[in-house]
Amino acid sequence: MPTAAAILSSSDEIDHLESEDEVVAPKPKRQRKPKKKKDPNAPKRNQSAFFLYSNANRNRVKAENVDAKFGDIAKLISVEFKALSDGERAKWDKLAAEDKERYQREMEDYEPPSDLEDDAPKKRKAKKDPNAPKRNQSAFFLYSNATRSDVKEANPEAKFGDIAKIISTHFKALPAEERAYWDNKAVEDKARYQQQLQSYKETGHF
Repeated sequence: MPTAAAILSSSDEIDHLESEDEVVAPKPKRQRKPKKKKDPNAPKRNQSAFFLYSNANRNRVKAENVDAKFGDIAKLISVEFKALSDGERAKWDKLAAEDKERYQREMEDYEPPSDLEDDAPKKRKAKKDPNAPKRNQSAFFLYSNATRSDVKEANPEAKFGDIAKIISTHFKALPAEERAYWDNKAVEDKARYQQQLQSYKETGHF
């Protein structure tokens, strides 16, 4: 197995590391814009497959390389991530996709406090055409919508985020036959959306 020093040496040849510590050439100083206020209750942004892997393995890599600097730890993790087998990589990609769906779902119900809205620059939201077709949903979203009320009823003390986690756990544990059912539903919904979208583009309605 290659040593940490060997990995770090070879990692210098990698053009783009999927890391928060990637070295960037210094840029001319620009006047800093005032930082926007952040709502501590806002949904946590979704993370990429690499960041999820990094968070899960950082302590282990630190323990295995006690003399490595912070930036070196990031390089070691990046090299590990790039060397994952297809099956292992698919697991982290799936977790990232589920985290993205979680973030999008939570943002649908999130409204920032009025004091933050006043300080933030106003962005014009594109008006939604009521005649436009409803976007298709993934297998997980379809399953989530169908089971959310039952999960809430079975877990009355659970918070919004906890409900989402429970549903996600249930979805991952579905037997192959039931998972195939929701995958097929997602395929059908995608076909429905594409058909309606084509009609909408041609006639303005579906």
